[in-house]
Amino acid sequence: MPLFVVNKIPLTLTWETDRILREEIYGVGNVMKSYIVRSNEKNNTHRLQKKLLHKKYREDPETFIERFVKFDLRGEEACENLWDILYDYCAYYGSGYPSDKRDIEEQIFDEYNESQFIYPQGKVFYLDHYAPSLSLKGRLLRRKKGMIIRTLIDTRNVVRVIGTVDKFLIIFNDKMIRCSDEFEVFLIKRSE
Repeated sequence: MPLFVVNKIPLTLTWETDRILREEIYGVGNVMKSYIVRSNEKNNTHRLQKKLLHKKYREDPETFIERFVKFDLRGEEACENLWDILYDYCAYYGSGYPSDKRDIEEQIFDEYNESQFIYPQGKVFYLDHYAPSLSLKGRLLRRKKGMIIRTLIDTRNVVRVIGTVDKFLIIFNDKMIRCSDEFEVFLIKRSE
């Protein structure tokens, strides 16, 4: 999903909010058609969604923020939206990128099963995040790109994703990840 900034507020669309906007723009019966772009045909969906989002913000900012900016996803909905949210988070901060963990056989299998649409890099992928530079020169110049820290993201273990695209928490079975202007991973100790 594309990253939007409405009145200086960053937001990402979940699959559900994207469907709601497409229904308003194209009508209930044409939502699936709106995902298909024919060759030589310009796709104006992004522009139309942005225009509608700005209109909704002007009409009622509080409802807009609750409905489109904040998210609280659980279970399968959290799993299906996580890659898009992480991609938009990285784009917003310029702080990294999701990368593929699959080998060529897994990629072909996922393509054949048509799971590429919801899971572009599979259900298990890496989040490559730039760590701040440790050198004095790098810190003084506030360079964002230092070493890359690679974190394994297994969407099958996601319990909940809550927050906004600029500050959210991913809760897994065994860890939590805080994504904001700082990136933190917390391991969860299990009592046995």
